[in-house]
Amino acid sequence: MEANRAREDLAYYLHLLDCTDDAIVALDADWMVTVWNQGAERMYGWTAEEVLGRPVAEVAHLDLSDAERARVRGAAAKQGIWRGEVVAYRKDGAPVEVELITVAVRDDHGEVTGFLGIHRNVTGRREADAKLREAQQRNETILESIGDAFVAVDRDWRYTYVNDRALRRMRGRRGDESLSRENLLGRNMWEVFPDAVGSELHDRYREAMRLQQAMEFEAYFEPTDEWIEAHVYPSEEGLSIYYREVTERKRDEQELERSARRQALVAELGLRALASDQLDPLLEEGVAMVARMLEVELAGVGQLGPGGDQVRLRAGVGWGPGVVGSIGVGAGRASLVGYTLTVGAPVVSEDLAGDERFAISSILSSHGAVSGASVPIPGRKDPVGALGVFSRRRRSFSNEDVSFLQSVANVLATAAERVEAGERAMEIRDVERRRIARDLHDEALQDLAAAQARAGAGEVGAALERVGRHLQAAIYDLRLAGEEDQRFPELLQTLVELHRGLVRECKIELEVGDGVPPGSLGKRGTEILRVVGEALVNARRHSEAATIRVAAWGAEDQLCLEVCDDGRGFDPTQRMAASGGAGIVGMRERAALLGGRLEVHSEPGTGTRVRLEVALTPAHTVQGEARVLLVEDHKTVREAIAAMFEREPDFAIAGQAGTLAQARGMLEDVDVAILDLGLPDGYGGDLIAPLREASPAAQVLVLSASLDREELARAVERGAAGALHKNVHLHELVDTVRRLRAGETLLSMDEILDLLRHARTERERERGDRQALDLLTPREREVLQGLADGLDSQSIADRLGVAIRTERNHVANILAKLGVHTQIQALVFALRYGAVQLR
Repeated sequence: MEANRAREDLAYYLHLLDCTDDAIVALDADWMVTVWNQGAERMYGWTAEEVLGRPVAEVAHLDLSDAERARVRGAAAKQGIWRGEVVAYRKDGAPVEVELITVAVRDDHGEVTGFLGIHRNVTGRREADAKLREAQQRNETILESIGDAFVAVDRDWRYTYVNDRALRRMRGRRGDESLSRENLLGRNMWEVFPDAVGSELHDRYREAMRLQQAMEFEAYFEPTDEWIEAHVYPSEEGLSIYYREVTERKRDEQELERSARRQALVAELGLRALASDQLDPLLEEGVAMVARMLEVELAGVGQLGPGGDQVRLRAGVGWGPGVVGSIGVGAGRASLVGYTLTVGAPVVSEDLAGDERFAISSILSSHGAVSGASVPIPGRKDPVGALGVFSRRRRSFSNEDVSFLQSVANVLATAAERVEAGERAMEIRDVERRRIARDLHDEALQDLAAAQARAGAGEVGAALERVGRHLQAAIYDLRLAGEEDQRFPELLQTLVELHRGLVRECKIELEVGDGVPPGSLGKRGTEILRVVGEALVNARRHSEAATIRVAAWGAEDQLCLEVCDDGRGFDPTQRMAASGGAGIVGMRERAALLGGRLEVHSEPGTGTRVRLEVALTPAHTVQGEARVLLVEDHKTVREAIAAMFEREPDFAIAGQAGTLAQARGMLEDVDVAILDLGLPDGYGGDLIAPLREASPAAQVLVLSASLDREELARAVERGAAGALHKNVHLHELVDTVRRLRAGETLLSMDEILDLLRHARTERERERGDRQALDLLTPREREVLQGLADGLDSQSIADRLGVAIRTERNHVANILAKLGVHTQIQALVFALRYGAVQLR
């Protein structure tokens, strides 16, 4: 009775489940069907009337053997439940994939009284699972077949996938061939490879995860000396990373870039060699270039001495005090440089101390040189020197390195030959001048004296006497170049005596004060005397003076000379306009070549004073080390300038910048700023004001490729001390900065005033132009923009929705307000001030 009631209750509750799609089947202890709901009817095609009371095996055919059925019944009876997936067959024989849950039903005594089965059709799900597995397998096949390494990590940086190529790379990096996917999956990437923490790859991966932004980049991985190209794709689950090694490609690219840069530097050095008549600065520049490009600590030019048994270091970088210019090494096999000159070909050695071809010199040994390379500097027949580079660490020098070194050496050879040819020509010219002077003195002057004696004191005799005095002056000028070794005061005395003999109507006085060097001043002395001689000629010929006074004195390493007269004077402006001022121009040019300053003061009726101030030596010195800021957008030019200043003991580089933005963070503690006005992000002169705020004593020198007068005027107005063109020789740039530091004025007061007036005029013009633009109506600005877009009158009228006559009226108003005559002029006007845009 109780068993029947339990079955009735179960049937009641199961009947409530007819609304579900699942098949609900109840069985008695003998596996006879007692409940068959509507879901079971739909799944198997049998009605309840057809199956109730029948064995379940007759209506729900399962693809199970008798033994498997027995195990299912036993498991359900013993464990209370069995779960699994089976294939069943409908009434019509069609297969159905079924997820089957069988639960044992027990009475109060624990005896099994029946079974409850829940049959769920999972045919679609299994198909989906199969498709999913197929897709996963296909994806894995794709990921395994691609040439890149691929890994996936979750948001906690745990590996979720690693393809074969990535696995092989990881094994190589760790040196562990036993490393497997099972070892990696689920482990933290940074724990597996702790040496990557802090690298660029680490930082970029974390950035991609944080920003959830796809990234493609190349990064250098220092621990393995590799370049990696990575493609990173973030998602909510983590990162997918494709990467490959591109070290060889990057090195090839770097080598191409390095080769192009080397060629550009050699070409630039060649241009400087053509423009320069001084060899030593060019040697220093070439040595600094190869040291910088080949990344060596020591570099130098060795020159074979007169006896041929010593090689003297003529120029160099990285050597100790007193080495360059004074200490030599043995020729031949006694040194690498000497051996290079002997064989006349490049010599490369990775181990200088152990090389059996030559001995390591004491200079290289004391400077810690380990490896080196040297190439000959060719001469007409034999090498005239050698260019060498040396490293304090063991390294090799490639064929490209040696080729670059030889290219520089060839440029230096060409420059040396050119300078030597110039010096030979100068010597020949000086010899010829002295020969002419000797012939004039020994023959022409004597014949003239004899003719004068025969002519007597008459008019002809006086004329011959004047010719003789002028001839003596010409002889003195011709001989001057050959008298560089004579004492300067004696040469000055001779010059004054000569001019005294050329004029009788006025008196020429000479006063030599304290500080005048008693010895020779060399070529500088002869050039100084030429300036004084030109001033005396002008005074004699044009001043009508009663007295001409020549004074010389020295003060604070400077030599000062004055030529004053009490004559009629002149207006310098009118003199320049009337005669071209050839004499004054010539004196100024000579003074400029000497690095000196020439002042000419004269007024009508008050006489004339010519004053020359020149340093006793070409270099100007200032106490303390000057900190130089370089602001130049061309990296090659900037680095060349920096290298030149770094070789000077009285200069230090405070900073290098290629843009305004970079330079603004480098304005503290600056003594001199060298500014390019045309920078990528603005006008270089805009740095002057903030520079003066950060470093009040800083001085500014403009270095520009154009020296546009308007830009220079703006820079001077802001406080620039002067300007140089970019093609100036580097040693001239250094000398100019020294002069600036020494307190010299690079621009005359007249030049400064002229530039300031120009800047003021330009500023007023700009203000007027902007006021004119402000008068334009919005519609007139739209017409201007139409012109900038290349539209004709009809197209502009159509764009604005007006008649073409109205458009033309707008154009006429624009021309009138801007004060121009054509539409092109109006467009240029508007573009200059940004009133329209070119699109």
